[in-house]
Amino acid sequence: MYVEELIVDGFKSYAARTHITGWDHEFNAITGLNGSGKSNILDAICFVLGIRNYKLLRANNIQDLIYKRGQAGITKASVTVVFQNNDRKTSPLGYEDCKQISLTRQIMVGGKNKYMINGHSAQEQAVANMLQSVQLSINNPHFLIMQGKITQVLNMQPPEILAMIEEAAGTRMFEERKDKAQKTMSKKDKKIEEISSILSEEITPKLDKLRHEKQAYLEYQKVEIELDRLRRLVVAYDYTKSEEALNNGSSSLTDGRTRLEEMQSQLETVKAEIANIAKSKTQTEERRRAEMSKSGEFKALQAKIDELSKELVRIKTQSDLKTTSIKEEQASKDSLITSKGKFEAELAKRAKAYEKQIAKYTQEKQQYDEKTKDVAQLEELLQSLTTGVASDEGREGGFMQQLQEAKKEASDAATAIEQAKLRIGLLKDESKEINGNLKKALKDNGNLLKEKETLEAQVAGLAARMNTHAFKPEAKRELEQQRADIMEQLEAIDERRRGLEARMGSFDFQYQDPVRSFDRSKVKGLVAQLFNIEDKNKFASVALEITAGGRIYNVIVEDDETGALLLKNGKLRRRVTIIPLNKIAAQQLNPDVINFAKSLAPGKVDTALSLIGYPEELDKAMAYVFGSTFVCKDPQTAEQMAFHKNIRKKAVTLEGDVYDPAGTMQGGAKPSSAGILSRLQVLKDTRTQCTTLRKELASIEAQLTAIDELKDEYMQISREHDLTKHKLSLVEQQLSYSSHAQMTARLDEISIELEAQEATIPDADAARKAAVKRAQTIEKEMGEFSQDKGGKIKQLKKRLSKLQEALPAVEERMKECQRITQEVTLEKEEIESEISELVSQAEGSDSAIRALEAERAEFEEILVRTKDELDDKQSAFSRLSKKLLVYDKEIAELDQLHRNKQSDLTTIQLEGEQLAHELERFESAQGKIQRTLDTLLKEHPWITDQKQSFGQPDTPYDFIKNDPVQAKRHLRKLEDQFASMRKTTNTAVMTNIENVTKREAALKQMLKTVIRDKRKIEETISSLDKYKVETLERTWKLVDEDFGAIFGELLPGNTSRLEKLEGEQLSAGLAIKVNLGGVWKHSLTELSGGQRSLIALSLILSLLQFKPAPMYILDEIDAALDLSHTQNIGQLFRTRFKGSQFIVVSLKEGMFNNANVVFRTRFRNGISVVDRIAQN
Repeated sequence: MYVEELIVDGFKSYAARTHITGWDHEFNAITGLNGSGKSNILDAICFVLGIRNYKLLRANNIQDLIYKRGQAGITKASVTVVFQNNDRKTSPLGYEDCKQISLTRQIMVGGKNKYMINGHSAQEQAVANMLQSVQLSINNPHFLIMQGKITQVLNMQPPEILAMIEEAAGTRMFEERKDKAQKTMSKKDKKIEEISSILSEEITPKLDKLRHEKQAYLEYQKVEIELDRLRRLVVAYDYTKSEEALNNGSSSLTDGRTRLEEMQSQLETVKAEIANIAKSKTQTEERRRAEMSKSGEFKALQAKIDELSKELVRIKTQSDLKTTSIKEEQASKDSLITSKGKFEAELAKRAKAYEKQIAKYTQEKQQYDEKTKDVAQLEELLQSLTTGVASDEGREGGFMQQLQEAKKEASDAATAIEQAKLRIGLLKDESKEINGNLKKALKDNGNLLKEKETLEAQVAGLAARMNTHAFKPEAKRELEQQRADIMEQLEAIDERRRGLEARMGSFDFQYQDPVRSFDRSKVKGLVAQLFNIEDKNKFASVALEITAGGRIYNVIVEDDETGALLLKNGKLRRRVTIIPLNKIAAQQLNPDVINFAKSLAPGKVDTALSLIGYPEELDKAMAYVFGSTFVCKDPQTAEQMAFHKNIRKKAVTLEGDVYDPAGTMQGGAKPSSAGILSRLQVLKDTRTQCTTLRKELASIEAQLTAIDELKDEYMQISREHDLTKHKLSLVEQQLSYSSHAQMTARLDEISIELEAQEATIPDADAARKAAVKRAQTIEKEMGEFSQDKGGKIKQLKKRLSKLQEALPAVEERMKECQRITQEVTLEKEEIESEISELVSQAEGSDSAIRALEAERAEFEEILVRTKDELDDKQSAFSRLSKKLLVYDKEIAELDQLHRNKQSDLTTIQLEGEQLAHELERFESAQGKIQRTLDTLLKEHPWITDQKQSFGQPDTPYDFIKNDPVQAKRHLRKLEDQFASMRKTTNTAVMTNIENVTKREAALKQMLKTVIRDKRKIEETISSLDKYKVETLERTWKLVDEDFGAIFGELLPGNTSRLEKLEGEQLSAGLAIKVNLGGVWKHSLTELSGGQRSLIALSLILSLLQFKPAPMYILDEIDAALDLSHTQNIGQLFRTRFKGSQFIVVSLKEGMFNNANVVFRTRFRNGISVVDRIAQN
């Protein structure tokens, strides 16, 4: 099979369809200039054969294979090769009947790839399989010798040369298979290790454990069977007893309903009697009102009393309003005084800072004025001295003017001193004269002064008496307000108490003394009234009520004798049960049981007795009622308390459900009487509040009575105090207009003026001395000026300059001090303004308080008069009311009869309620029993089929042979045992042990299989190694022989061979040895470049000859050879590779001249063109 035609279209430089025909079946050469496209023909052949490594085609990606990367309008490239296939022996498998085989590969821009065989689309793998069958595998192309292969061979190490021999021999495939087999064997080892580990660490221990669990499971099954037998026996017994209880309870329920109907009838009769009594009372009251209407005086008194009562309320309200207003005004005044105090404290604090700042400002201002004055005087002096003219008209200027001013200031200061001394003398003379006349004037006003002193002493004494007097108007007003508030509260609470007592009449236990001088303290009262429930325990009210049941209406007495007397002579209005404290047998829970119960259900259970409070003397009675019951927060806890083997006590839930250890349970809807304890507790609290408020009211009334007794005395003292104070003001007014007062005022004025004049003298004297000193300085300077005028002016200018430089700093300090002084002054004035405003407001509050107190005093006087008048009218009204006493007595008797009947009604209602309560409980119990039966039938369907055997002898349900009580005990023990076993017993052990046993057998079988497979793989590897060595030895010898012969033909007279490495096995590698001119070279480096290329080419050709292919492609393998060597290669192709087609690219004539057909490429208009040249 050889290439017959090649069609290239759009591939690389072949833009147009190029059809290359006339290929020789032996030797074809392709030549042309560089870049003309000769190597692209080889690339096209490799491309169509399916090469995947595009870098071997000198391209980066598949798009580089299309002409100009598809940019010139050509978007696809295709190559078709036509093989001549006449020889069936060399034909690809499956294509023996095809004379020609056409193979096409086409690619498009975007990466689409397409193969066709003989015009039909084919998969890439099918193409690869076809070519591989004729030694043209493009993935292992030993038929393809591309540029650089020669150099590559020259650089190979011995192991790499051996690899080429292995490749030619085909033993490389054995190595790959060996590697795969070793990897598989490694996996088999891991699998063996894994299976062994599972068997030893998991399966075997698990089987041992399951065998142990199997024994436990068999014991568990025995217990389960016995448990089922006992459960059936207990269920049958419970069902039988419940059925009997249900049948027996029907008659009792009927009797109770009949009794309840009778009581209902009796209740209606008593109600009718009560209605008749009420009717009679109404008629009597109407007759009384008719009698009252006959008397006009009675109506008038009644109207006047009503009018006075209303007026009294109105005046009292006005007085209270005034009191409230006074309190508000007083509070406002106190607030103002507090604020005033704060501002005064702030003012005092600011005053010190103000005075300090004023002093600092005065000092700074004085310094500034002095500096300014000095500068002005110095400037004026300089101007007058230098120009001779003063700065101000009319002033002489110069030293003379300053001297005159200094002397004038000294003279003015001396004059001021003399004037002050003269004024002081005059004031002292006037004071002396006034003091002489003052004694006479004082003598003239002696009587008034004595009267003033007396009145002042009287005012002070009366004020002290008022302050220390026990009567306090504010305290009285406060007590009256408290009395009004308490009366309002008491009225509301008392009305609520009466309503509760009317609704709770059944708890009104009344009796008559059975004997004279009977000690009523021996009768303690009803159980319900003798204990209380704290707020924190009110959540348990319903449970406590259910716990007490009918005992809540029992009467507790001190001893049995007292109880007997009450029953015999106490004239009790209803039947009662009496609990004598000296006889009652109390039952209380054992502390150990209580502790165990609380540990079993922490926070969910309490004893009923611990939830109530009661006097210690009633301990036995309360223990009798509540002592043997637990109160639980939920049904589950209650069930534990009732049925746990270590407790077995009655339990009641917060909702009122009862769990009895006898096996009964009560529950469902709450009883009609539910909430009695809560209502009774409210009544107790209400009575306690009423008692407390009455005590407080009595205390306040007593305090008011005591205060009223002191009021008259206090008012008398107050009037005397006001009168004396008024007299004192008149005397002070008279004294203010007397000559003595005027003289005293003049003396005060003289004293003030004397202090001012005496303070003036030191200041004036200091000013005089300063002026005299300045005059002396000026005279001295005048003398100096007259002696040295220029020097003095220069000195004055220098001093003026210094003064002018210092003046801005002094002015800045003065202005800053002035600003701070203004701020401090403003703050002080603001505070003084606030204080003044607060004083004004406080004075206004005082005026308002005095006016309100006067108005309140007026209202209080009117209130006293109105009270007195109302008392008189009420006395008169009382006298007239005695006439109506007959009617009142009749009405009272009817009221008493009404109360008695009402008591009877209450008693009947109570007994009815008790009976209804009992019936309700009984019905609930019956319903509970029925529900128990229904539940048993529902949970145990076998009861229907076997209940005829319940209790029968010689059956599994024989209650005589099989004691149900013992069975229940044994059942509880077995249940505990079964529950414990169920936690530790594996019920699925039988299934588990079977599954684990199967898995063990499967793993052992798998282990055998894996070991057998591993042994086979080891045998295969051993046989492959042996075969590989034999094949490799044979191939090496054949290739070595051809290698020496081909090298001798290419370079006559010389030889070469492939040798094992010294002292090593063949598997270590092969080395190339060369003999040139009869001398064996030690290394290839001793050869020339051409000789080395011939050695590499000889080795390649010897490998090709060992395993010939139908076609060989060689690309410029003669590039490093001279012409003679190239001709030898051409001859070699003809003689040694007959039957194979060579396609050689070469630029050497020695090569293509030996070819049968030469294809010459050239480049025309950017497109490669091929010409065929046939040679002889």
